[in-house]
Amino acid sequence: MKKTIAIVGATESKGVEIANQFAGGDYRLLLISNDVAGLSRLSESIIVGNPGSEIDTIECVKDGCWEADVIILAVSYSEEKLVAELMREVATQKIVVSISGERNPDEELQLVLPYSSLVKVSFASHSKEIVISGNDKEADEEIAEIFSQAGYHTTIENHSLQSN
Repeated sequence: MKKTIAIVGATESKGVEIANQFAGGDYRLLLISNDVAGLSRLSESIIVGNPGSEIDTIECVKDGCWEADVIILAVSYSEEKLVAELMREVATQKIVVSISGERNPDEELQLVLPYSSLVKVSFASHSKEIVISGNDKEADEEIAEIFSQAGYHTTIENHSLQSN
């Protein structure tokens, strides 16, 4: 069964990069942004380069995340909590990936999304090297596999989020 991956902040630089990398894979991509013109340009450029890609563009975070199996937050660290609040009720039992650059899973974000598996992906500057850390070994491994298939070189960091 084809996984559906939502990319929130798809028109941001990292969102565009990830969308382009994942477009060649066997995924359904939900590109989410409030930049309608940017979404249209991104979708068109991906389809030109990968004609078989299954892509939908959505402006509403909640609607886009509802359909997703995996949610990638390609937004700034300061926007993550707001976005998490918007998708909270539809992110239950889903993997949520933060690419904000913070190394360890953020406890505040986990509090907003208590029933989601939170995974942090840190990018090495100007390369396809990434470090994955999270609070769920299976989720970490699944995200490592998805990013590896998209051409990234992944390392899973042994990290466990402490719950109180």
